[in-house]
This record gives sequence, C-alpha cells and structure tokens, in this order.
Amino acid sequence: MSMHKVLTSMEEATRMTLVCDDVYSYVQGLFRSGLVIVVGSGASCAYGLPSMGTLAEQLIEEVPSWTLQPDSISVWDRIVDRLTNGDDLETALGPDVIPEDLAEVVTGVISNIVGGAEAPAIEKILTATTESALGRLFKHALRATNYIDVITTNYDRLLEIHAARADVRVDTMFYGHTIGRLDPKLSKEELLTSSGTPGRGRSTRTTARPHIRLSKPHGSLDWYAGAGTYFRTDLVVSSSKQIIAPGGNKYRLGYGIPFEAQRGRANAAVTNSSAMLFIGYGFNDEHLQTHLKPKMSQVPSVLVAKKLTDSAHEYLKLNSMAIGIEEDPATGGCTATRNGESLIIAHPLWDIESLSTEVLGI
Repeated sequence: MSMHKVLTSMEEATRMTLVCDDVYSYVQGLFRSGLVIVVGSGASCAYGLPSMGTLAEQLIEEVPSWTLQPDSISVWDRIVDRLTNGDDLETALGPDVIPEDLAEVVTGVISNIVGGAEAPAIEKILTATTESALGRLFKHALRATNYIDVITTNYDRLLEIHAARADVRVDTMFYGHTIGRLDPKLSKEELLTSSGTPGRGRSTRTTARPHIRLSKPHGSLDWYAGAGTYFRTDLVVSSSKQIIAPGGNKYRLGYGIPFEAQRGRANAAVTNSSAMLFIGYGFNDEHLQTHLKPKMSQVPSVLVAKKLTDSAHEYLKLNSMAIGIEEDPATGGCTATRNGESLIIAHPLWDIESLSTEVLGI
C-alpha cells in the first residue's frame, strides 16, 4: 500500500507515526564523523539570491548590451534558443566551447547579479537576533567530529557568513584576513591550537579547532587573480574574479588554479564520506557527480530541497535507504520519499529552519 495518502484510520495513523519516526531517526543518524554536506543554489534562493532560471532570464536580457565578436554572437544566439526552448542554464551553456570574450561577459553578468543580491542577504544573516539554521546545523555537526566537509557549487559567500555568525571557523584554503593568499597548508595551520601539561616532562599537543572545510570548486565572488597570484578579499578590486560559469567551459577551467585544489578536496571528501546531506542541490553538475554517483549507493544520504529536481529523484533510486524531502504545497508540510514510496509529514522539513528545530532539536 502506498503511504502517500490521507489517513482514514487509527491503524494508518500509527503506521504513519512509525514511518515519520524512521525519517527523523535517519536524518539524526547522518551527524557522525565523515558527514559531507553538499549545498546548492536552493539554499541561497531562500535568502533572495537568484535561481538558475532567474539567472538565465537576466543573461538573455543583459548579454546583448555587451560588445562581442561575430562568432561569439552566433554562439550566444544558439544558447538563447536552447533557453527559450526550455533547457536549463547548465544544459544550454554545455554543448558549446564558449569563446573567451563571451565567457568573460557571462561570468561578469552572473557575478554582478549574484553580488547585488548577496548584500541584503548577508545583512539579514548578520543582523538577525539568532543564529541561522545553517549556522546551528554546522555547530551541531561539529559535536561529533573536529571538522566536517562542506561543498558548494554557489559563488556567493552566504555559507561563510552563516558559519561566522554561529562562531564556526572555516578553512577555505586561503590564509590571512584583509587579503587572503591561496595556500591550503597555511590555511589549515591557522586553525591549529596548542595545549600542554604543566610540570616535569610536560608535553605539548597540537590540535585543530572545530571547523568546516569549505570547498567551492566553481569559485567565489571574493576570489581574484592579479599580479601573478590568487587571493581572496572582501574589498572591491578591479582584478579578475575567479568563478566558473555553468556549461562546458568549466571542464577546462576546473583544472586550473585555484579551482583544481578545491575540486580535489571536494572529490576526496565525497570518496571518504560516511554519510551525505544535500541541501538545495539539483544534481545537475556532472563535474561533481562523477564522485557522487558511486558513493550515493554506499552511504546514508538525505536530499532536502523545496522541490527535488528530476535528477535528484534519479539519484534517490541509487540507494533504497536514501530519503528525499521536499515541499508538499497542498498541506504546507513536506513529502518524504524513500525507495519509491512517499509519505506526507505535517512539518515543512524541506526548510532547514524546520528541519533543525523539529528533527535535530537545535
């Protein structure tokens, strides 16, 4: 019998309660050493940042105002045709090797759009009277281990702000403050602390402070290249921003500095994971999914989004125990799906605030 139905008896109500308990227990059990959290654009959209669909619409509007070479205009026209015929931005940009001048325009427009929407989102997180749900979730995960890996395909800095607001340290592979230099070793060493025992024969022990290792394989709005080096800063500078736009070019650019180290750490984290939590991630990025696909069938996994994409549902099928959680608009709650069966839960657990308070008690 399908569990996705309106309850009509006490017997069914009991069954629903037991299944809900299973969902809650499964989510709680993810928080162990080796948990990897993958965050997609859905998590940022909740704070007003543009979705991939909105980015596509704004690119269609703004790119023609830039000066492009004739070949680039032809490539862009083909991309627009795909977008208007229903392809998502990733698919529409994928088939063509995008000329350098067009790639720079697309990257610049995306950077301006995301950056403009990011500022009020950052203010909202920092001025809130309580820590955000994501910040609390990071702290909760660090109770079981000294660090957790967080991977994001987003360019914005919201995860860094969520962590800072919750007093959680972040290793981004850049060390320093006003100007951060790309150096994974020194970035890691900034998190070390020493403790010792007094008296004769005293010893000193060096450990890492609890932190998240944040990998951003597609770059970040605060990464720049200039003067023969790569650096991170929150200051406004005219150097070249280091982000990779969606589409086929990222397979070429993703193996360059500073992306290769980020991609390598993300892939290693997935390979060594003991559990995975996906937040607002659409499973439309083949770069990362080369490592995600085999691991999904091996470890406990939960996919949380306002609406799970078709690709997300395909990944759910790789593991009969994996659970997908998305909005149920009819009830205001959520639909949880496992192994082809679904049930409605009264709480909107697709929302990280609800998931954190209702399931994790944080």
